[in-house]
Amino acid sequence: VGICMLLLFATCLSLSLKTSLKPQSLPSFLVPYNEKALALTDAAIEHDSLSVSRGVSYGPASHQTLDVWAPVATTASLPIVVGIHGGGWEFGYPEWAGFGALTVCATPALYVTPAYALGLGERQAWPESRDDLLAALRWVVEHAKEYGGDPARIILTGHSAGAHLAACLGLDPPLLRSAGVAPSAIKALFLVSGPVGLRAQDFAPAHWLWRFWVGRPLIWWLYRKGVSPNLRAVVGAPPDPTAVLAASPLARLAEQDPAELPGLVHVTYGGKRDFPFCKPQAKRLRAELERLGRSATSAPRVEVLEMSECDHFGTHWALAEPGSEWIAALQAALKES
Repeated sequence: VGICMLLLFATCLSLSLKTSLKPQSLPSFLVPYNEKALALTDAAIEHDSLSVSRGVSYGPASHQTLDVWAPVATTASLPIVVGIHGGGWEFGYPEWAGFGALTVCATPALYVTPAYALGLGERQAWPESRDDLLAALRWVVEHAKEYGGDPARIILTGHSAGAHLAACLGLDPPLLRSAGVAPSAIKALFLVSGPVGLRAQDFAPAHWLWRFWVGRPLIWWLYRKGVSPNLRAVVGAPPDPTAVLAASPLARLAEQDPAELPGLVHVTYGGKRDFPFCKPQAKRLRAELERLGRSATSAPRVEVLEMSECDHFGTHWALAEPGSEWIAALQAALKES
């Protein structure tokens, strides 16, 4: 009901976002998602409970901008949620995450939605995409207090490709330190319907199948034919093994100090209409984090949420639903941070 009311309100507004954003040649399946996300974000921009600073530069390149959303009744030292949009590493806008500002800021919290380098169907954007987001995160740490935020209390979240990029940052403490971001500042990760590993075996429907002598060649064939073309903006074409490993936080968890990882890792996926890798990768991430925890004095708490009625995009619309399980979990994490 909340989403429907916002959409109805948004249709009465000028097409400000649609006309001001740089056009992208979106594939047809992303067009309805784009229309709905922009309409909801338009409504959030007009809402009298929010203030938003749009197009704030976090770096010298023209695409290195972010939006900062805040409740109008801002108090000092608010926790910060950094929301990373999806789009297959190829497409997207910060406004594809901005529609969640109403629910996130109501906690209260600051909400930051960055733009980052995209493939746009033309090029490999990795590692520029990751490095852009590192720079955006460093900007958040350095400028949070100007907007009433607490740079020591940050939650990273992302949907689809955005979830993958959030995991690449949040599950790599040495990478965060290299950018001047203290790993302890990242209190939680909220990963929604995204991969955490880009190796062939990470897309096996069951781990035993990869170990089975017949299964491995079959999975390799499916990976080359059906999976890796969709990862081109990250791993290149043909896939570069170095990029594949660097962009697979699941494969590199054993290298990390569990005590430096976020205190909470929350993973959400949809039902049968979500991408088939989401559920098995969520389970493998939980198993790996729990394994690390058994040999450490401190390790992340893991929460897994299956939204069985949702497809790949439906899990993200929950960001704008005040009564959704996902928002309830985020709000609980914000209050604990």
